[in-house]
Amino acid sequence: MNGTIVARIETVRWKMIQSGVRFGLTSPATIQLSKELDALINIHQRNDRNKPTKNKIVQ
Repeated sequence: MNGTIVARIETVRWKMIQSGVRFGLTSPATIQLSKELDALINIHQRNDRNKPTKNKIVQ
């Protein structure tokens, strides 16, 4: 699933950049893509935070 979310992040990021160049940074389309990108990044970070790691430092 993590690879899928990263691919979606990259796709939406690219679409947002193109929208910003074509329509401007404050256009509704660009803002909507920015919100979608934020949501995807939040999901990815949440998944990363919950992933068990071997090298956790326990005090």
